[in-house]
Amino acid sequence: MKFTSVIVALLALPAALASAIPRTTVAKRATIETNGTYKITSAFAPSVVIDLSAGDNKSIIAYPYHSGANQQWIFNNTQGAWTIKNVELGLYIAPGNLSNPSATPGNYTTLSASSTPFIWDIWHDEVNPAAYRFFVPLTALNWDLTDFGNSTPGNPIQVFQKYTPGWKWQTWTVDAGECFAVGRGRGAADVHFPV
Repeated sequence: MKFTSVIVALLALPAALASAIPRTTVAKRATIETNGTYKITSAFAPSVVIDLSAGDNKSIIAYPYHSGANQQWIFNNTQGAWTIKNVELGLYIAPGNLSNPSATPGNYTTLSASSTPFIWDIWHDEVNPAAYRFFVPLTALNWDLTDFGNSTPGNPIQVFQKYTPGWKWQTWTVDAGECFAVGRGRGAADVHFPV
């Protein structure tokens, strides 16, 4: 009898673990649509958005919103995960040290722009379902506004271990892009109107 109880408990363990680990990405229930153009705003510091630095065209930083094409991102769903491409330069957000882009991401790995698509898992935040978390697939590494959410313009975005509850500076809102001027784009029109 005791042996049977142990076996039943062991058999129930995978189901309990599976229900405790979120596996549903935002593809089916979120407002993010494939090929949609969006701005990505810090849920902790809403005065800053994800910005492809005009200083080096590589660094992914926090910067006050100015409607520039370097702050607009095209989301594309690929096999249940997402690529995020900059409207202005056509580069993708990826984890990577600028001096060693092929390094395996870990805590404190900054985000950078890459010509190679990188896929992200995007999940709703458990505490604030209107916000999202962007994960390196099959890890607990998610986007993090460095220095505990420091909104100073130019502050880098990194990946860091997910902490919940709390650490709101690891959560982001995604809003449809607006009409914006294209300044540095390659062969782009003067004004772009996202669909």
